[in-house]
Amino acid sequence: MIVILIIYHINYNSNLIIDMKDITITMTDARQVSANEMKHTIKNMWGEAFKLDSRWLDMYFDRVYKDNDLLTLTAGDDDDVIASSLLLQRYVLYFHSVPLPMAYIAGANTRKEYRARGYMKELVKLALEMAYDRGDALVSLIPANKRLFFYYDKLGFSTVFYIDEQRYTSIHRFDYGESYTAIDPVNSHEVYAAFDRMMKERDNVVLHTYDDFQAIMEDVHLDGGQTIALRNNNNGALEVIALVAPDDDRLIVKEILWVTEDARNAALEYARKLYPGKSITVLAPPSNRDIPVHSRGMARLVNARKLLSAYAMRYPKLSQSIRLYDPIIPENSHIYIMDRGEVVVNDGFGGHIDLDVSPETLLSILCSNSPIGEIFNLPTSRPYMSLMFD
Repeated sequence: MIVILIIYHINYNSNLIIDMKDITITMTDARQVSANEMKHTIKNMWGEAFKLDSRWLDMYFDRVYKDNDLLTLTAGDDDDVIASSLLLQRYVLYFHSVPLPMAYIAGANTRKEYRARGYMKELVKLALEMAYDRGDALVSLIPANKRLFFYYDKLGFSTVFYIDEQRYTSIHRFDYGESYTAIDPVNSHEVYAAFDRMMKERDNVVLHTYDDFQAIMEDVHLDGGQTIALRNNNNGALEVIALVAPDDDRLIVKEILWVTEDARNAALEYARKLYPGKSITVLAPPSNRDIPVHSRGMARLVNARKLLSAYAMRYPKLSQSIRLYDPIIPENSHIYIMDRGEVVVNDGFGGHIDLDVSPETLLSILCSNSPIGEIFNLPTSRPYMSLMFD
Protein backbone atom coordinates (compact mmCIF):
# COMPACT_ATOMS: atom_id res chain seq x y z
CA MET A 1 0.00 0.00 0.00
CA ILE A 2 1.24 3.49 -0.83
CA VAL A 3 0.74 5.98 1.97
CA ILE A 4 0.30 9.61 0.91
CA LEU A 5 2.05 12.33 2.86
CA ILE A 6 1.35 15.84 1.60
CA ILE A 7 3.51 18.55 3.11
CA TYR A 8 2.16 22.13 3.09
CA HIS A 9 2.63 24.43 6.06
CA ILE A 10 5.02 22.50 8.30
CA ASN A 11 5.75 24.05 11.65
CA TYR A 12 5.74 21.14 14.06
CA ASN A 13 8.36 20.01 16.54
CA SER A 14 11.26 17.95 15.31
CA ASN A 15 11.48 14.19 15.83
CA LEU A 16 13.49 13.16 12.80
CA ILE A 17 16.68 11.13 12.71
CA ILE A 18 18.62 11.11 9.45
CA ASP A 19 21.59 8.94 8.48
CA MET A 20 22.14 9.46 4.76
CA LYS A 21 25.09 7.05 4.73
CA ASP A 22 22.72 4.15 5.30
CA ILE A 23 19.82 6.04 3.68
CA THR A 24 17.59 5.55 6.67
CA ILE A 25 15.01 7.95 8.04
CA THR A 26 13.12 7.38 11.28
CA MET A 27 10.02 9.32 12.23
CA THR A 28 7.88 8.65 15.28
CA ASP A 29 5.12 10.82 13.78
CA ALA A 30 5.22 12.47 10.35
CA ARG A 31 3.20 15.40 11.70
CA GLN A 32 6.08 16.25 14.05
CA VAL A 33 8.51 16.96 11.22
CA SER A 34 9.57 20.60 11.15
CA ALA A 35 9.85 22.59 7.94
CA ASN A 36 13.63 22.82 8.26
CA GLU A 37 14.01 19.06 8.79
CA MET A 38 11.80 18.24 5.83
CA LYS A 39 13.71 20.73 3.68
CA HIS A 40 16.97 19.09 4.74
CA THR A 41 15.60 15.63 3.88
CA ILE A 42 14.43 16.69 0.42
CA LYS A 43 17.71 18.49 -0.23
CA ASN A 44 19.62 15.29 0.56
CA MET A 45 17.30 13.30 -1.71
CA TRP A 46 18.05 15.73 -4.55
CA GLY A 47 21.77 15.42 -3.93
CA GLU A 48 21.55 11.62 -4.09
CA ALA A 49 19.25 11.50 -7.13
CA PHE A 50 20.69 14.25 -9.32
CA LYS A 51 24.38 14.44 -8.26
CA LEU A 52 24.16 18.22 -7.97
CA ASP A 53 26.89 20.59 -6.88
CA SER A 54 26.53 21.50 -3.19
CA ARG A 55 26.77 25.24 -3.95
CA TRP A 56 23.87 24.97 -6.39
CA LEU A 57 21.81 22.98 -3.89
CA ASP A 58 22.46 25.61 -1.21
CA MET A 59 21.35 28.38 -3.58
CA TYR A 60 18.23 26.56 -4.77
CA PHE A 61 17.02 25.51 -1.33
CA ASP A 62 17.74 28.95 0.11
CA ARG A 63 16.17 31.01 -2.68
CA VAL A 64 13.76 28.88 -4.73
CA TYR A 65 12.44 26.02 -2.58
CA LYS A 66 9.14 26.66 -0.77
CA ASP A 67 7.58 24.40 1.85
CA ASN A 68 4.13 24.84 0.32
CA ASP A 69 5.29 23.42 -3.03
CA LEU A 70 6.32 20.03 -1.62
CA LEU A 71 4.43 16.80 -2.28
CA THR A 72 5.73 13.41 -1.10
CA LEU A 73 4.79 9.75 -0.94
CA THR A 74 5.94 7.55 1.91
CA ALA A 75 7.10 3.99 1.33
CA GLY A 76 4.50 1.23 1.28
CA ASP A 77 6.68 -1.07 3.38
CA ASP A 78 7.81 1.65 5.78
CA ASP A 79 5.64 4.75 6.12
CA ASP A 80 8.42 6.49 8.03
CA VAL A 81 10.46 6.76 4.80
CA ILE A 82 9.78 9.27 2.03
CA ALA A 83 10.00 7.22 -1.17
CA SER A 84 9.20 9.93 -3.75
CA SER A 85 8.98 13.71 -3.77
CA LEU A 86 8.43 16.62 -6.12
CA LEU A 87 7.84 20.36 -6.01
CA LEU A 88 4.64 21.73 -7.53
CA GLN A 89 5.72 25.31 -8.13
CA ARG A 90 3.59 28.27 -9.23
CA TYR A 91 4.23 30.17 -12.45
CA VAL A 92 2.27 32.24 -14.93
CA LEU A 93 2.00 31.32 -18.60
CA TYR A 94 1.35 34.44 -20.68
CA PHE A 95 -0.98 32.36 -22.85
CA HIS A 96 -1.72 34.26 -26.06
CA SER A 97 -0.96 37.39 -23.96
CA VAL A 98 -3.51 36.41 -21.27
CA PRO A 99 -2.02 35.57 -17.82
CA LEU A 100 -2.83 31.95 -16.95
CA PRO A 101 -1.85 30.18 -13.69
CA MET A 102 0.50 27.29 -14.39
CA ALA A 103 2.15 24.73 -12.12
CA TYR A 104 5.65 23.43 -12.77
CA ILE A 105 6.94 20.08 -11.49
CA ALA A 106 10.54 20.35 -10.29
CA GLY A 107 12.84 17.80 -8.72
CA ALA A 108 10.65 14.74 -9.24
CA ASN A 109 12.64 11.83 -7.83
CA THR A 110 12.30 8.43 -6.13
CA ARG A 111 14.85 6.81 -3.88
CA LYS A 112 16.79 4.13 -5.74
CA GLU A 113 15.46 1.24 -3.66
CA TYR A 114 11.83 2.24 -4.34
CA ARG A 115 12.02 2.82 -8.08
CA ALA A 116 9.92 0.89 -10.63
CA ARG A 117 7.11 0.38 -8.08
CA GLY A 118 4.72 3.06 -9.35
CA TYR A 119 5.42 5.69 -6.68
CA MET A 120 6.20 8.51 -9.09
CA LYS A 121 3.20 7.73 -11.27
CA GLU A 122 0.92 8.04 -8.24
CA LEU A 123 2.66 11.21 -7.07
CA VAL A 124 2.34 12.90 -10.47
CA LYS A 125 -1.37 12.01 -10.57
CA LEU A 126 -1.71 13.55 -7.12
CA ALA A 127 0.14 16.66 -8.33
CA LEU A 128 -2.31 17.01 -11.23
CA GLU A 129 -5.26 16.82 -8.85
CA MET A 130 -3.68 19.31 -6.45
CA ALA A 131 -2.97 21.70 -9.32
CA TYR A 132 -6.61 21.53 -10.36
CA ASP A 133 -7.79 22.13 -6.78
CA ARG A 134 -5.63 25.23 -6.35
CA GLY A 135 -6.73 26.76 -9.65
CA ASP A 136 -3.90 26.05 -12.08
CA ALA A 137 -4.84 25.58 -15.72
CA LEU A 138 -1.74 23.59 -16.71
CA VAL A 139 1.04 21.54 -15.17
CA SER A 140 4.37 21.72 -16.96
CA LEU A 141 7.75 20.04 -16.58
CA ILE A 142 11.08 19.48 -18.31
CA PRO A 143 11.94 15.75 -18.50
CA ALA A 144 15.43 14.99 -17.25
CA ASN A 145 16.14 12.79 -20.28
CA LYS A 146 14.58 11.77 -23.61
CA ARG A 147 13.23 8.50 -22.21
CA LEU A 148 11.02 10.37 -19.74
CA PHE A 149 9.10 12.09 -22.55
CA PHE A 150 7.44 8.71 -23.18
CA TYR A 151 6.83 8.18 -19.46
CA TYR A 152 4.98 11.48 -19.02
CA ASP A 153 3.14 11.02 -22.32
CA LYS A 154 1.26 8.12 -20.69
CA LEU A 155 0.00 10.54 -18.02
CA GLY A 156 -1.51 12.89 -20.58
CA PHE A 157 1.40 15.29 -20.97
CA SER A 158 2.07 16.76 -24.41
CA THR A 159 5.37 18.00 -25.78
CA VAL A 160 4.49 21.63 -26.38
CA PHE A 161 7.66 23.51 -25.42
CA TYR A 162 10.40 23.61 -28.06
CA ILE A 163 13.61 25.55 -28.63
CA ASP A 164 15.47 26.73 -31.68
CA GLU A 165 19.25 26.37 -31.29
CA GLN A 166 20.99 29.11 -33.26
CA ARG A 167 24.66 28.22 -33.67
CA TYR A 168 27.64 30.47 -34.41
CA THR A 169 31.31 29.59 -34.77
CA SER A 170 33.98 30.89 -32.42
CA ILE A 171 35.21 33.34 -35.08
CA HIS A 172 31.79 34.81 -35.88
CA ARG A 173 31.58 38.58 -35.41
CA PHE A 174 28.36 40.32 -34.45
CA ASP A 175 28.33 43.77 -36.05
CA TYR A 176 26.56 46.71 -34.43
CA GLY A 177 26.60 50.48 -34.88
CA GLU A 178 25.31 52.04 -31.67
CA SER A 179 27.34 52.64 -28.49
CA TYR A 180 26.40 50.66 -25.36
CA THR A 181 27.42 50.49 -21.70
CA ALA A 182 27.09 47.41 -19.49
CA ILE A 183 25.21 47.94 -16.21
CA ASP A 184 25.07 45.82 -13.06
CA PRO A 185 21.83 43.78 -13.22
CA VAL A 186 21.91 42.38 -9.67
CA ASN A 187 19.10 43.72 -7.46
CA SER A 188 18.23 46.19 -10.20
CA HIS A 189 14.50 46.80 -10.49
CA GLU A 190 15.14 48.63 -13.76
CA VAL A 191 16.75 45.54 -15.28
CA TYR A 192 13.96 43.27 -14.06
CA ALA A 193 11.29 45.65 -15.34
CA ALA A 194 12.92 45.59 -18.78
CA PHE A 195 13.27 41.79 -18.61
CA ASP A 196 9.58 41.37 -17.70
CA ARG A 197 8.40 43.85 -20.33
CA MET A 198 10.39 42.18 -23.12
CA MET A 199 9.24 38.73 -22.01
CA LYS A 200 5.62 39.84 -22.30
CA GLU A 201 6.22 41.04 -25.84
CA ARG A 202 6.37 37.37 -26.76
CA ASP A 203 2.99 35.83 -27.47
CA ASN A 204 3.10 32.66 -25.37
CA VAL A 205 5.77 32.56 -22.67
CA VAL A 206 6.37 31.50 -19.06
CA LEU A 207 6.97 34.55 -16.85
CA HIS A 208 9.32 34.99 -13.89
CA THR A 209 8.93 37.13 -10.78
CA TYR A 210 11.56 39.55 -9.50
CA ASP A 211 12.73 36.99 -6.90
CA ASP A 212 12.87 34.30 -9.59
CA PHE A 213 15.04 36.54 -11.73
CA GLN A 214 17.50 37.20 -8.90
CA ALA A 215 17.85 33.45 -8.29
CA ILE A 216 18.19 32.79 -12.03
CA MET A 217 21.10 35.24 -12.23
CA GLU A 218 22.79 33.49 -9.30
CA ASP A 219 22.24 30.14 -11.01
CA VAL A 220 23.94 31.46 -14.15
CA HIS A 221 26.80 32.86 -12.05
CA LEU A 222 27.33 29.45 -10.36
CA ASP A 223 27.70 27.96 -13.85
CA GLY A 224 30.53 30.41 -14.53
CA GLY A 225 28.30 32.67 -16.58
CA GLN A 226 27.08 36.24 -16.50
CA THR A 227 23.98 38.34 -17.00
CA ILE A 228 24.62 41.04 -19.59
CA ALA A 229 22.49 44.20 -19.56
CA LEU A 230 23.42 46.95 -22.02
CA ARG A 231 22.25 50.55 -22.09
CA ASN A 232 22.19 52.52 -25.34
CA ASN A 233 24.45 55.53 -24.77
CA ASN A 234 22.55 57.65 -27.28
CA ASN A 235 19.04 57.40 -25.87
CA GLY A 236 19.74 56.06 -22.36
CA ALA A 237 17.41 53.07 -22.80
CA LEU A 238 18.20 49.58 -21.54
CA GLU A 239 17.91 47.69 -24.83
CA VAL A 240 19.17 44.13 -24.30
CA ILE A 241 19.47 41.51 -21.55
CA ALA A 242 21.32 38.23 -22.10
CA LEU A 243 22.08 35.37 -19.71
CA VAL A 244 25.09 33.36 -20.84
CA ALA A 245 27.06 30.44 -19.40
CA PRO A 246 30.01 28.38 -20.67
CA ASP A 247 29.54 24.67 -21.42
CA ASP A 248 32.82 22.94 -22.33
CA ASP A 249 33.95 24.40 -25.67
CA ARG A 250 30.82 26.45 -26.33
CA LEU A 251 28.95 29.35 -24.79
CA ILE A 252 25.23 28.86 -24.17
CA VAL A 253 23.02 31.93 -24.40
CA LYS A 254 20.23 30.73 -22.14
CA GLU A 255 18.06 33.75 -22.86
CA ILE A 256 18.40 36.97 -24.80
CA LEU A 257 15.79 39.74 -24.98
CA TRP A 258 16.31 42.84 -27.07
CA VAL A 259 14.70 45.99 -28.41
CA THR A 260 16.68 46.18 -31.65
CA GLU A 261 18.81 43.77 -33.68
CA ASP A 262 21.70 46.16 -33.18
CA ALA A 263 21.42 45.75 -29.39
CA ARG A 264 21.17 41.95 -29.76
CA ASN A 265 24.38 41.89 -31.79
CA ALA A 266 26.10 44.13 -29.25
CA ALA A 267 25.25 41.73 -26.40
CA LEU A 268 26.41 38.68 -28.35
CA GLU A 269 29.67 40.38 -29.32
CA TYR A 270 30.14 41.42 -25.69
CA ALA A 271 29.61 37.78 -24.63
CA ARG A 272 32.01 36.53 -27.31
CA LYS A 273 34.78 38.75 -25.96
CA LEU A 274 34.08 37.63 -22.38
CA TYR A 275 34.50 33.97 -23.41
CA PRO A 276 36.91 34.02 -26.37
CA GLY A 277 37.51 30.93 -28.45
CA LYS A 278 34.10 29.37 -27.79
CA SER A 279 31.37 28.68 -30.30
CA ILE A 280 28.02 30.22 -29.37
CA THR A 281 24.64 28.51 -29.12
CA VAL A 282 21.65 30.79 -28.65
CA LEU A 283 18.54 29.14 -27.22
CA ALA A 284 15.56 30.88 -28.77
CA PRO A 285 11.80 30.46 -29.17
CA PRO A 286 10.88 28.41 -32.23
CA SER A 287 9.60 30.36 -35.19
CA ASN A 288 7.26 29.29 -37.96
CA ARG A 289 10.25 28.75 -40.23
CA ASP A 290 10.56 25.27 -41.70
CA ILE A 291 13.61 24.29 -39.65
CA PRO A 292 14.20 21.53 -37.07
CA VAL A 293 13.39 22.42 -33.46
CA HIS A 294 14.30 20.59 -30.28
CA SER A 295 11.93 19.21 -27.64
CA ARG A 296 12.17 21.29 -24.48
CA GLY A 297 9.31 20.51 -22.13
CA MET A 298 5.83 19.12 -21.66
CA ALA A 299 2.52 20.30 -20.26
CA ARG A 300 -0.66 18.66 -19.06
CA LEU A 301 -4.08 20.32 -19.17
CA VAL A 302 -5.66 20.22 -15.69
CA ASN A 303 -8.43 22.83 -15.95
CA ALA A 304 -9.93 22.89 -19.42
CA ARG A 305 -12.52 25.54 -18.69
CA LYS A 306 -9.93 27.97 -17.34
CA LEU A 307 -7.65 27.53 -20.34
CA LEU A 308 -10.46 27.74 -22.88
CA SER A 309 -11.89 30.83 -21.15
CA ALA A 310 -8.54 32.61 -21.52
CA TYR A 311 -8.38 31.51 -25.15
CA ALA A 312 -11.94 32.70 -25.85
CA MET A 313 -11.23 36.04 -24.14
CA ARG A 314 -8.24 36.55 -26.43
CA TYR A 315 -10.20 35.60 -29.57
CA PRO A 316 -13.80 36.78 -28.99
CA LYS A 317 -14.84 36.18 -32.62
CA LEU A 318 -13.99 32.49 -32.35
CA SER A 319 -16.88 29.98 -32.21
CA GLN A 320 -16.06 26.37 -31.34
CA SER A 321 -17.67 23.33 -29.69
CA ILE A 322 -15.25 20.94 -27.99
CA ARG A 323 -15.96 17.60 -26.33
CA LEU A 324 -13.27 16.51 -23.90
CA TYR A 325 -12.76 13.24 -22.02
CA ASP A 326 -10.21 13.17 -19.20
CA PRO A 327 -9.67 9.82 -17.40
CA ILE A 328 -7.44 11.34 -14.70
CA ILE A 329 -9.27 14.59 -13.93
CA PRO A 330 -12.95 13.79 -14.58
CA GLU A 331 -13.95 17.40 -13.85
CA ASN A 332 -12.60 18.22 -17.32
CA SER A 333 -14.87 15.75 -19.11
CA HIS A 334 -17.50 18.04 -20.66
CA ILE A 335 -18.69 19.69 -23.83
CA TYR A 336 -17.37 23.26 -24.00
CA ILE A 337 -19.02 25.90 -26.16
CA MET A 338 -16.87 28.92 -27.04
CA ASP A 339 -18.78 31.89 -28.39
CA ARG A 340 -18.44 35.69 -28.21
CA GLY A 341 -15.46 35.60 -25.87
CA GLU A 342 -17.02 33.27 -23.30
CA VAL A 343 -17.05 29.53 -22.55
CA VAL A 344 -20.02 27.60 -21.21
CA VAL A 345 -20.33 23.92 -20.34
CA ASN A 346 -23.27 22.25 -22.06
CA ASP A 347 -23.17 18.47 -21.83
CA GLY A 348 -26.59 18.28 -23.46
CA PHE A 349 -25.41 20.07 -26.59
CA GLY A 350 -26.82 18.30 -29.65
CA GLY A 351 -25.19 20.32 -32.38
CA HIS A 352 -22.03 19.80 -34.39
CA ILE A 353 -18.88 19.04 -32.35
CA ASP A 354 -15.84 20.74 -33.89
CA LEU A 355 -13.29 18.86 -31.80
CA ASP A 356 -13.78 15.55 -29.95
CA VAL A 357 -10.40 15.11 -28.29
CA SER A 358 -8.36 14.10 -25.25
CA PRO A 359 -6.68 16.75 -23.05
CA GLU A 360 -3.28 16.04 -24.57
CA THR A 361 -4.59 16.38 -28.13
CA LEU A 362 -6.40 19.64 -27.35
CA LEU A 363 -3.28 21.15 -25.78
CA SER A 364 -1.10 19.94 -28.65
CA ILE A 365 -3.39 21.71 -31.12
CA LEU A 366 -3.65 25.00 -29.21
CA CYS A 367 0.13 25.05 -28.67
CA SER A 368 1.11 24.13 -32.21
CA ASN A 369 2.65 26.36 -34.85
CA SER A 370 0.49 28.48 -37.13
CA PRO A 371 0.31 26.08 -40.11
CA ILE A 372 -1.17 23.35 -37.90
CA GLY A 373 -3.57 25.83 -36.32
CA GLU A 374 -4.83 26.77 -39.76
CA ILE A 375 -5.85 23.15 -40.37
CA PHE A 376 -8.25 23.39 -37.41
CA ASN A 377 -9.21 26.99 -38.14
CA LEU A 378 -7.75 28.04 -34.78
CA PRO A 379 -5.20 30.76 -33.93
CA THR A 380 -2.22 28.95 -32.43
CA SER A 381 1.36 29.59 -31.34
CA ARG A 382 4.02 27.55 -29.62
CA PRO A 383 4.63 28.43 -25.97
CA TYR A 384 8.16 29.06 -24.76
CA MET A 385 9.75 28.22 -21.44
CA SER A 386 13.24 29.28 -20.41
CA LEU A 387 15.39 29.77 -17.29
CA MET A 388 13.72 26.98 -15.27
CA PHE A 389 16.81 25.87 -13.29
CA ASP A 390 16.94 22.65 -15.33
